[in-house]
Amino acid sequence: MSAGEQVRHAGEQSPAPGDLEEVTCHGVAHGGEAVGRLADGRAVFIAGAIPGERVRVRVVDERKRFARAELVEVLQASPDRITPPCPHFGPGRCGGCTWQHLRPAAQAALKARLVREQLAHVGGLHEVEVREPLRPQAPGQPQGFGYRQRATLTAGPDGRLGFLKSGSHEVHPVDRCPLLAASLQELPARLGRQPAGSRVRLRAGARGERLVVLEAGAAARVPPAEDADGALAWASVQANGKVRDGRGVPFVNEKVAGARFHVGAASFFQVHREGAEALVRLVDRALRPRTRDVLVDVYAGVGLFAATVGAGVRSVIAIESWKPAAKDAERNLRRHPRARVLKEDALRSLRGLNAADVMVLDPPRSGAGRDVIRQVARLAPRAVALVSCDPAALARDLRAFVDEGFDVAWVQPVDLFPQTAHVETVTALRRRRSDG
Repeated sequence: MSAGEQVRHAGEQSPAPGDLEEVTCHGVAHGGEAVGRLADGRAVFIAGAIPGERVRVRVVDERKRFARAELVEVLQASPDRITPPCPHFGPGRCGGCTWQHLRPAAQAALKARLVREQLAHVGGLHEVEVREPLRPQAPGQPQGFGYRQRATLTAGPDGRLGFLKSGSHEVHPVDRCPLLAASLQELPARLGRQPAGSRVRLRAGARGERLVVLEAGAAARVPPAEDADGALAWASVQANGKVRDGRGVPFVNEKVAGARFHVGAASFFQVHREGAEALVRLVDRALRPRTRDVLVDVYAGVGLFAATVGAGVRSVIAIESWKPAAKDAERNLRRHPRARVLKEDALRSLRGLNAADVMVLDPPRSGAGRDVIRQVARLAPRAVALVSCDPAALARDLRAFVDEGFDVAWVQPVDLFPQTAHVETVTALRRRRSDG
C-alpha cells in the first residue's frame, strides 16, 4: 500500500480518491464483472474478481448510484480461481477474454446464473426453467480453447494485429491466440503488419480451407502474387458485401447436421461448427417439426436452421435482409423442393405472410423487439425457437412473447464462447391455448 492510501470497511463513509476498500463480491454483472458493495452502499463492479471472493479494490470510475473499481488484491480467493494460461490476459491487456481466471465449469455455471437473473430482473420472469448449460467443444482441444474458427483482429498504430483492450479502442498486439482453431493459430503473426486501423477477419472452413477477409474502409489490400501465401484465400469486402478484390475463392465450406453450406466472405456463421451443431439440435427439439409444416426462419443468415431443422418439412421460408447472406441461403436451400428466401427486413417480410406452423428467430444482439414479436404472434405458430446471444435482450423478448400469448417451455444456455462472459441461449416457446 502506498503512502496516503487507506483501507475502508463496510459502514464507513464514502472513499476519497486513491483510497482502497475491502469488498465481498456477491454477484456477477451482465458484462462479466463481479459485483460488491462499497462502504457507502453503492454497487461496485470489479473486473477480474469472482463472486464469493473478498478483495481489496481501488475505485476508478465514480457514479451517483454505482462505481467501477480495479482489483488490487485478492484477500480470500474463490476455489474456482485458476492461473490464466494466456500471457495476454489481464487488466489493461487483451479484451478478447474476461474469465480465463475461472475454471471452465464455473464459467458455464455463472452464465446460467446470468441468464436466470436477467430473466427475473429485466423480464419479470421468475419461474422459467433455465437448464444446466451445454458446453460444446472442438475435438482434440482442451476445454475452452482452440474453438474459434472465426475471429476479427485490428491493426494497432504500429501495424501489429491484435484485439481491442476491454472498454477501449486501443489494440493489444497478439501474435498467437489460444482460443483460435489450430489452423488459425499462427496467422496473426504470419500476416505481418497491416495499415493502422485495418480490420482483418480469419475463417477456417470444414474442408481445411482458410480465408482472410479485409473489411471495407481499411487501407489494407490483398497482397500481390509474389507476397501472397498460396495456402490462404484472400478477399477484400466493400460495405455492401461485394468482394472488391481477392485471391483464391472468397468463401468457406461448412457442414452442420449433415447439411453443407456455402458461406461467403461477407456472411455470418457461428463461431464454431460444434456450437452450430448444438444449436441445430436444440432448435429441432424446441420446434418438433412435422412433415406437413411450414417453417419460417427469421434472421436466417445463410440458412443454418432452414436447411437443417427445415429439411423434412413441407415448405421453408427464410427471411434475411443482408443481401450477401440471402444469396448464400438461396444456394444452400436449393435442394429443398419448396424453399423461399425473402430478401427484406424481418418486420416487412412477416407482415406479408399469412401463416406459419413453426418458427425460429435468431436476431442480432439487440433482440427481435416487440414489433417483430407481435407479427410472429399474428401468424399463430404452435411453437417458436428463439436463439439469443444476449441475456438482457432475451429477457425483453421473452417478456414480449409471454405478453403475446406464448408460454416459455425451457431456456437452454450454451457456452458457445468460453473464456468470455458471452452466452448463447435457445428458448422453446409454445402458443398458449385459449380458455375457449
